[in-house]
Amino acid sequence: MSRISISVCTALVAALSLAPVSHSRAAPLLPAVVPTTSSQTISVSGLDLTSKQGWQIAENRIEDASRAVCSISNPMDMATLDDVSSCAERAREGALQTLRDIRSEQRDSHRVGHVLLAAKPDAYPHG
Repeated sequence: MSRISISVCTALVAALSLAPVSHSRAAPLLPAVVPTTSSQTISVSGLDLTSKQGWQIAENRIEDASRAVCSISNPMDMATLDDVSSCAERAREGALQTLRDIRSEQRDSHRVGHVLLAAKPDAYPHG
């Protein structure tokens, strides 16, 4: 069973911290950024990655997963659309490299060749 795991490092605003305050002034809120990793496993079992159709199905699954793991789910997240696009591109490229490796393994284990079979009959039916 072949699976691809897309892991993406994203920066999420995990907590807010307050700076020391004096009696007369409120302190500004400073976001504490904590890097986290989001991942999703994609199954490619049962797909023939050496075929155009199988490869396309796997690519579509990777595309969907990369958008899912890189989407902004936290309203406090300060990621921009460029950050999300960059995240999705990195996730896609990593997963596609794994997919290429799996396709190579499939090609190696399912070698296609030609065998020439020739035989000389023992007796000729017409003489």
